[in-house]
Amino acid sequence: MIKNIVFDMGGVLIDYNPEKAIYALFEKETADILLKEIFRNKVWADKDRGIIFPDEIMALKKDKIPPEVFGKVSEMVENFYPYMPPFEKMHEFVKELKANGYGIYLLSNASSDFHERRKDIPALALFDGVLISADYKLLKPEKEIYLELYKKFSLNPEECYFIDDMQKNVDGAKAAGMDGHCYYHGDVEILRKAMREKGIKC
Repeated sequence: MIKNIVFDMGGVLIDYNPEKAIYALFEKETADILLKEIFRNKVWADKDRGIIFPDEIMALKKDKIPPEVFGKVSEMVENFYPYMPPFEKMHEFVKELKANGYGIYLLSNASSDFHERRKDIPALALFDGVLISADYKLLKPEKEIYLELYKKFSLNPEECYFIDDMQKNVDGAKAAGMDGHCYYHGDVEILRKAMREKGIKC
């Protein structure tokens, strides 16, 4: 029986969409460079792994970033949360699950600045626990990060249900013993139907 719901953050609780943000703020040629060199680059994943920090990224990429936008990009690398607004519909869904008695947890690939910014995501006030990749030097879909979640919060994976917007992360969860749903579609009603089929009250 499912007793706990585990959420990803970007693409599930908040609108993590670097392409949308970058193309809205910069000319296409500049945006293409920024996505290639930073926001869709290994350095961004390394930041989530907690092995590189914003000032190091900017020093590493200094010669790749057009100088006229360097300051703005530095600000975004330091704090991308203003460009990731929370999804109100998911906040309401979390409230519903919490009211129905489920434990609510977060498992997210996110950098350590999450701890400073989490107050800006209202749904997180309802969570029973959070595990952030940078704190463990791990990333989904590595099996070890799911095992750390179970260990940290004394969870039985068979009693957990995972929601992530990337199939590879859901596959990783299943390989580590936890069922789940890929929320790539962004439709709460599709998610609700899938969860009800697993016997989850929602």
